[in-house]
Amino acid sequence: MDGHDTDDLKQSTADMTAFVQNLLQQMQTRFQTMSDSIVSKNILS
Repeated sequence: MDGHDTDDLKQSTADMTAFVQNLLQQMQTRFQTMSDSIVSKNILS
């Protein structure tokens, strides 16, 4: 494995990390929206 392969691996790992962080953030946002909606409906009922 030469230096170029190592750089590609580091970039690939960084890309995957960013992708997973973004996915988790989207899931957190959606979960929070659903939770807020459920709480609001329970309070108003």
